[in-house]
Amino acid sequence: MSTKTVARPAPEPQALGPHWRRSFDLTMWMCLYVAKWFLLIMLVIGVGVALVYRYNTVPEVSIVQFGQQAGLWFGFSMMIMCGVMTPTYIMNGITRSGAATGSLVTAAGLAATFSMSLVLLLMLERPLFGALGWRAGLADDPNEPAAGYALPLLLFLFLLYWAGNVSGLLVHTAYYRLGGLLGTAALPLTLAPVLLAAVYGTNAGTPWGTAQDILPTALSLDLGVWQPALPLALIIVASAAHYRLTITMALAPKEA
Repeated sequence: MSTKTVARPAPEPQALGPHWRRSFDLTMWMCLYVAKWFLLIMLVIGVGVALVYRYNTVPEVSIVQFGQQAGLWFGFSMMIMCGVMTPTYIMNGITRSGAATGSLVTAAGLAATFSMSLVLLLMLERPLFGALGWRAGLADDPNEPAAGYALPLLLFLFLLYWAGNVSGLLVHTAYYRLGGLLGTAALPLTLAPVLLAAVYGTNAGTPWGTAQDILPTALSLDLGVWQPALPLALIIVASAAHYRLTITMALAPKEA
């Protein structure tokens, strides 16, 4: 009696997809995993602030609107974390071009997620406050409902958060490429996209106005309906800089 061993055909290699998609899947999943807790904490804090505020007076302004800065700088810090992962992706076979493209797509995707989430919470807040006999007005003018400007705010927040996320990538890349001293010296350049988008993202005098409202007249810039083109141009230039710095990146000796 003989025993025969039959060789089974090897399974087909699993398609991993393009390199930028692999980088995007990894970074976006990490960002969304942390972001869900951030949004939940922000919601709990908002409810807590409203309840505390209620004991002193009848709320007249939107609580959600104050989450604008939290969303900006949380996304900024998340993209620095994504930049930290870039050498790891490269060491595991993802090309530098794929890692750079994936992180930039994540920057846009996270900006869309945060801006839409904030606007959605803003629109849900108004009927909730109304049912409680409260008012969800603008901080500068409580008589104006904050949710009444939700759609223009969505575009502004998306571009602002996108610029902030790309700035986060640039900050990490500059520190990685230049070191601590020169990376710090480069902060005026790496932070320029988010700072300029925050100042010039909307026209002066617009509800949810930017810092342009307090600038001297000589420094103000009003492009009318083309105002969003300015932060978009900043994002394109900053994205190109990040891409260039990443594809020419040399891994540190301990990572090579």
